[in-house]
Amino acid sequence: MSPTALQTAEEYPLVSIAMCTYNGAPYLQQQIDSLFLQNYPNIEIIAVDDASNDNTKQILEENAARDSRFRFYFNKTNVGYNRNFENAIQLCSGQYIAISDQDDIWEADKITEMMSLWPTGSSFIYSLSGTFLNDEFKNRTPPPHVVYTDIDDVHKLVFNSPVHGHACMFKKELAVLSMPFPADKIYYDWWLSMYAAANGFVGYVPKILSWHRIHEKNSSKTILSIKDRNLRNEQLRQQSVQAIETFCNRNVLKQQDKDSLLQYVSILKAMDGEKFSWPMFRYIFTNRKKVFHYKKKKPFIIFSHIKRAIRMGYSGVL
Repeated sequence: MSPTALQTAEEYPLVSIAMCTYNGAPYLQQQIDSLFLQNYPNIEIIAVDDASNDNTKQILEENAARDSRFRFYFNKTNVGYNRNFENAIQLCSGQYIAISDQDDIWEADKITEMMSLWPTGSSFIYSLSGTFLNDEFKNRTPPPHVVYTDIDDVHKLVFNSPVHGHACMFKKELAVLSMPFPADKIYYDWWLSMYAAANGFVGYVPKILSWHRIHEKNSSKTILSIKDRNLRNEQLRQQSVQAIETFCNRNVLKQQDKDSLLQYVSILKAMDGEKFSWPMFRYIFTNRKKVFHYKKKKPFIIFSHIKRAIRMGYSGVL
């Protein structure tokens, strides 16, 4: 290794960008272009395709020929996005990993900013991301004006997580600790952030560094797109129960946190979405500072907490 290369590796540790694709041809090239424009000087891009049947493979091949930092792999059969991201992460050489979806757009200084602002002692960090519809990037919308902070309590991630895979980075050692990832119904980004909070804290980078494209084929829209509110809440309750129980079974939580979350699960299981649940109301109100951590402090905020705790007494979920 030349002195210049050695200096670069010491000053700028290798960052691996783990990209997963599946039938992403319509928007994939725009995202890859934004990855190639990253001004951080030491990156690799690892793309793993999950058996696409459109021309995604051709796009990946063309970009690998275009830039030596780009490498791609193909799954023989479709394994789902959690297992695919697990595969991609394991192929990464860097000790710092950034997640890339196939249809977003990154700011050119995303990796540089996140690495320079990385909070000491954190194994997982998140930045902010705005949204835009389809091809309407000029009309992009910034993230909601709520309270974003470092997170050192798993309850905050259970009830209202600000973490999105496309806006996070983490150390590879954390990913290895958290593997194998669970089934696709439990999102890998939430899973990783829970491990980070259980073993330390999730760090916050206060900048908008990525833009999430919303379109009809987004994989994360399934439950939230259900129009029937009762059905949607029922599915959200079931999803919460499955996610919390699965995580608790990994035995990484402090006993107090585990007992608290399993208490919440027990209450959820007893709810039908029609009758008011006093146990749920009491649980939410008692833990209101953790449940509503994203709310800005203001006079008489306790009344807002009571109002939302009443709603959760019926629904069980935010």
